Formats: sequence, C-alpha cells, structure tokens
Amino acid sequence: MAESAVNYSSNVGECSNSKLIMAESAVKAVEPQIRERSGHAAAADRQHLYIWGGYASVADQEQFLPRDEIWIYDLERGSWCVRQVCGSAPPPLSGSSSCLLDGELFIFGGCSDDGQTNELYSISLGDGRFTCRRVTHRSGSPPSPRDKLCCWLHEGRIVFFGGYGPKLLREVGDLQSFTVDEASWADGVFWGWNNETHQFDPERRSWTEVQTTGGAPAPRAAHASATIGCKGFICGGRVKDTRTSDLHCLDFSSWTWSEMCSLMPV
Repeated sequence: MAESAVNYSSNVGECSNSKLIMAESAVKAVEPQIRERSGHAAAADRQHLYIWGGYASVADQEQFLPRDEIWIYDLERGSWCVRQVCGSAPPPLSGSSSCLLDGELFIFGGCSDDGQTNELYSISLGDGRFTCRRVTHRSGSPPSPRDKLCCWLHEGRIVFFGGYGPKLLREVGDLQSFTVDEASWADGVFWGWNNETHQFDPERRSWTEVQTTGGAPAPRAAHASATIGCKGFICGGRVKDTRTSDLHCLDFSSWTWSEMCSLMPV
C-alpha cells in the first residue's frame, strides 16, 4: 500500500541568509485535519481505518462531504492522511453500509440528494490509486434502495440486514418484514423499515435474499453490528419513533436468528 502519511512543508526560495535556511529545515510536517462528520462509511484492517462520505453541518445546513476523497488513519503512527478517489465514485452519500474484503472497500446503499440508493461500489486500497468502480451483478436482484443498514462478512460474501427506504406497493408483501412509515408515502411508493437479509457474492457477482429461521428482529434502521466467528450480531436501532436496545444473533451456518437480550426502551 502507498505510504499512509501526507506531509506538507513550506518552500523557501534560494537565500543566503542562514537563519532562513535553518528556519526552513525546522518546519514541521502539518497533518491534514479530517472534517467532523456523521453518517459516513468506515471500515478497518489491522493497520488502517478508512473513512468515506457522510455529511457535516455548515451554518446550520447539512452538507454532504466530498465523494472523491478517502481519509485514512494509520493505527500504528496515529496519523491521518487523505487520498483522492478516481474512477466512478458514488454520489455523495450518508448512511451507507461498508466493509473491507480482499483489499477493497465495499460501499452499499445510502442516501443522497436524490434519496436512497441500492447501488454497490468498491474502492481498491492496495495499489495506492484508490480507484472506485460501480459493482454490477450478474444474477439475482439487489435489495430495494435503503440507508442506515448494517453488514457482516461471512466466507467471502457480504451479508446485509435491515435499513430504511422506499418500496412499491406491490413489493410490500409482508408487513412483518416491512414497517410502513406513515408520514412518507406518495403515488404507490411507501417508505419504511425492513428486516430483510440479503447476501452478495463478489466472486460470482450475485445477489440472494436469504430465507432465515427463528425469531428475526423487528424491522429497523440505524442499528449497530458485529461479527464473532460464524455469527453476526445486531444491537439497537430505530423504527418509527422508537429506539430499542435489544440484541440479536444470526448463525450463518444455519441462517437462524436468536434473541440474546430484550430491554424496554428508556
């Protein structure tokens, strides 16, 4: 991987004044400062933390952050650097789901000025060029557009769960898996929260909606997730005006859900 630190220093022209030359040599490297943000994509390997996208408040207005840059934190050096993203970068997004797999940062879903999306992108990290491409699929159907979902990695595949976004009326087949946002609907399109599980295989470039067993979590968005061995965990999240603190586990070997802890919201 390319070096993970960017140094900035002032250049002093030719000068016979030794004091100026000494001052030039004493100029310290200035580390770039990452912008405050929320709703960004983040993923880490053993050495680096990668940050892309999100938004910030500027003069009381929410503003998407640049789509053509990726911020990298060196966990050993304790320093930030920023790199330009080339290729077909996603639109500016917040609420995307992201993970690292085989030297690529995968970014799925999110919300832009045009609403939620269901496109998948990847940014190559190992060659130092940070080239982004839109990942097209050969088989299956991607999830409906959504943001604030989570993902896990399992045996080289990416497993996605939940999120908030629109569905056509004919796509809302089961109200147990899709909770309609009564404040957001128009012309046969309903927005809401889901508890669907989808899987993407990057090698085959195929999408599959996974049929799970057990007691699936209620539809939600903005939940947290983690992976331990062959199990994926989610905690909390939001549906309508309710925030929850329940904890659920999905066993990838059997695709079975189990509830670990159920607490009433405070």
